[in-house]
Amino acid sequence: MAALLLDDLLFAAPVFCIDSRNSKVVTGRLKFLSEAAELVRSGKAASYVATLRENVVAVDIDGHDDAWSTSALEHLTSRVDELGGWYVTRRSGGGAGRWHLIACLRSQAARDALKVTVDTVRAHWGATARQIDWRRTLRPLSAPHRRTGRVDLPASVENAANTLPSWAMNMPGYDRRRPSTLPKETPTTPWPRRLCPPDDEFWDRLRNPGVDYYVDRSLSELLSTARLIVAGYGADAAWQVVCDSQYRGFARARQRGHRWWVKNTWNAAVEYVDSRRGCRTGKSPTDRWKSLTGPLLVGVRQKLWARWTPATRHSREHILAAIGDRMARQGTACRPLPERDLELDTGKSRTTIRDALAAFTDSGLLVRTRTYDQSMGPKASHEFSLNLLALDFRAEKTDPPCSHSPAPHSRSWYSLATTLALHPGPHTVTQLFHLSGYSPTPRPTRKQLENVETGLAVLERLGVARRSKEGWVLTGRALRETQDMRKRKATIEERVEKERSRFSRVWEETRERLQRRWEEQKQRALQKRAAALQRHREAWWMSLPEDERKSRREEWKRRFRELTPAQRGARVAELRERRYMARLGAAA
Repeated sequence: MAALLLDDLLFAAPVFCIDSRNSKVVTGRLKFLSEAAELVRSGKAASYVATLRENVVAVDIDGHDDAWSTSALEHLTSRVDELGGWYVTRRSGGGAGRWHLIACLRSQAARDALKVTVDTVRAHWGATARQIDWRRTLRPLSAPHRRTGRVDLPASVENAANTLPSWAMNMPGYDRRRPSTLPKETPTTPWPRRLCPPDDEFWDRLRNPGVDYYVDRSLSELLSTARLIVAGYGADAAWQVVCDSQYRGFARARQRGHRWWVKNTWNAAVEYVDSRRGCRTGKSPTDRWKSLTGPLLVGVRQKLWARWTPATRHSREHILAAIGDRMARQGTACRPLPERDLELDTGKSRTTIRDALAAFTDSGLLVRTRTYDQSMGPKASHEFSLNLLALDFRAEKTDPPCSHSPAPHSRSWYSLATTLALHPGPHTVTQLFHLSGYSPTPRPTRKQLENVETGLAVLERLGVARRSKEGWVLTGRALRETQDMRKRKATIEERVEKERSRFSRVWEETRERLQRRWEEQKQRALQKRAAALQRHREAWWMSLPEDERKSRREEWKRRFRELTPAQRGARVAELRERRYMARLGAAA
């Protein structure tokens, strides 16, 4: 009786019968479970299957052993409890490791969350969709198994029958005249841009996403959507791209649906791109610091400094400040970051910059969206996008410390200035030692404090910081370039300009050489092909009888006489060129 009560609450029409081979039995239209049960009792069917009601979902687990299936079942039942749902489990029959989970959840959001958990468990354990199957139809609790004929009732079926009605009484009211729907998400209209479709590499990456896509699918799809916005796509055009099944780089958004994509991806991508456009973002150093550079440095100090050695923190923070300032001016999505430009901005060596970019990419702070190759020309470089999850906007209320221009040789001067900006107030040398990422020592030695004092002396010489009675504070003035700094910048600019000119010249020479080689190879290939075709035609001609050859000659002469003078000249030139190419190919 308890099973019949639960079946009436959990299942509805349509209902259909199956035989022992799990094939559908042809019957009339069945509206009630009792009609299907009567057909089973009369021997016309082995069992029957019904459709779950709107608030009910089911998971069919067919594992290779009972321990594996029980563990998966426990994960799913725990998730149902977290979502505030009701559930009942039973062995589905057919051997060990086979279970059915039937759950009732109050909202569509909760049902979607459980389905995500099912997909996660399936992917984590390497199961197939058949081994852990999300179902909308299932064999009712009171229906027999199609092979054994037994009705395997859950052990707690009576308790489940008692708790389900009381659980359902707490569900929100449902008006059948006006079915409840989720609120519609309105796509944000991006800033108008000229339509310029992305290059082939972007579409290839969408068709065949790499390993980085599966590390963080939400971030990858956010960046791909941002790339479409930059290319001038609107919400409808971008959704058409997402719906195209050939683009596996949008699999997650396609699975979640249009409303989820608009809310979590499109609107976020529009804000991500438009709020950082050059014409809509402040050009002053203060605006750039508060919008991007400051939050970026705070987030990196909180999340990444512990992974880096004290010897690399200060140089990488200086380079990262230059990257943040460039992206605040140009945009955070798919921006080129040439190593020589960063060298001009910071004065760091090319090796240090290359190692820093590799560290930023490995940690997920930057996502490389395009890799440079020789075919892109001498003015291109790697393209990167910024991971917005790394930003900590507590720095919005702070003021920028100073410019990141190349300063006299001191590794930590910019980190000390950043510390004074992020932590306003006078600070002693010891306090700055602990706040600026030096070696984690409770009591720093005199030599360690001398490194801090050297950096502070540089800041004082640049007019950025000053010593007060209570400690060191920022002056709030712009960085004052010294004669040494101007000479160093001029030297770097001269060397970089020479390197770029040399690289452009070599690249042009290499391109011309490769083009000539390609033309030569193409010409040789055409000559060999012409020679092979000529041998084939001669062999075919010699295989014909004499009378056949004579008739063909007469026919060709007749056709040639029917041509106009211009057509005759073109035909003669074509045959002459073909024979010439054949002779060259035979000689080769």
